[in-house]
Amino acid sequence: MTDKELRKLKRADLLELLIDQDKQMEALKAKLAEAESSLAERSIMIEKAGSIAEASVALNGVFAAAQSAAVQYLENIKEQKKQQEEKCAQMEEESRRQAEELMKETMERCRKLEEETRKRCKRMLDEVQETVKKEQDCPAVQGARFYRPEIELGPVMRAGLAELV
Repeated sequence: MTDKELRKLKRADLLELLIDQDKQMEALKAKLAEAESSLAERSIMIEKAGSIAEASVALNGVFAAAQSAAVQYLENIKEQKKQQEEKCAQMEEESRRQAEELMKETMERCRKLEEETRKRCKRMLDEVQETVKKEQDCPAVQGARFYRPEIELGPVMRAGLAELV
């Protein structure tokens, strides 16, 4: 409306126009508030989306760190296993070497004991044979009937020595 038309209107019409404009203004204010609210919601959603994206990136970082830690842990376990296996192999080799050394020492001691035993047996046999010979050479025994050739000790002693040798 132009100024001329407004001047021709009565007071009631003007008030009615003012009320209509006031209603339109209230409706526009409501629309504006709604638009601002919607805009604020979108802004929050955009911020949240940004936050979600940031959180996703942060989680990816956490997962990458966890993966890296898991890989490192497995590598450490493998290294410890390798070291333990090497240590066990060394201990086994040392045990075998000691067992062989003990076996050689034992065999040598057994050989020496056997040799000493043979010498003692030979010496004892020689003593017995010497004693028997002395008794056979004794004039008192030669005349006595106590001597029996079937019980001669010499062959028995030699047979025992042969078994030892």
